[in-house]
Amino acid sequence: MYLFTRAGRLAPGAVREGMAFVVAVTEKVNQETGLDLHTWGASMSPELGTVVWATFVETLEELEAAQDKLAVSDQFIDLSEQGAKLFAGPLTDGLASVVHGTIDRTAPLPSYVTVARATATNGKLSEAFAAGVEIAETATRIGGVPTMFLADATGPYGGCRWNTGHADIASVERAEAALMADPEWLRLMDRIGPYFAQDASQSMYRRII
Repeated sequence: MYLFTRAGRLAPGAVREGMAFVVAVTEKVNQETGLDLHTWGASMSPELGTVVWATFVETLEELEAAQDKLAVSDQFIDLSEQGAKLFAGPLTDGLASVVHGTIDRTAPLPSYVTVARATATNGKLSEAFAAGVEIAETATRIGGVPTMFLADATGPYGGCRWNTGHADIASVERAEAALMADPEWLRLMDRIGPYFAQDASQSMYRRII
């Protein structure tokens, strides 16, 4: 299973118009392709103003077929061209494969997703990815919310991330407090530190649609 994302930062002064565009293009993509696409906005994070379209697909063929449909959709292309001026730069695509965790498509959609990103240290890829699974399992057990571990298929080699969906902001707070108060979690972070480069980051996104 893969997670596909497309992200862009709205230009200053374009927030109201940008949100309307985000909703319109999300609905159009779902209508044209049948994908289960949702949009998220960075919240309380350095990426403030960034919106991310995201969808899970079982195979790359499924993603390719969706992109081919959009490539010949005049309505989608017109909408995309109209919205291009709303962003402060080009959009960026990302692709990650699910290493650990599952998607329950029957469960309610989360309102928030927290994302931790890291890059494996050169020569430590196997240790880093084994640690990635351990981190996801431990975070799920201590935080009480399922955490997924993904390996980036595009972008910097060795990139990876941990995604955790939350029903509301209270869930985010509870999980964070539980992790920070647990000595096992802190020892784990210290132990796996050498497996990752010094560029790890954390972000939070709130669902728009």
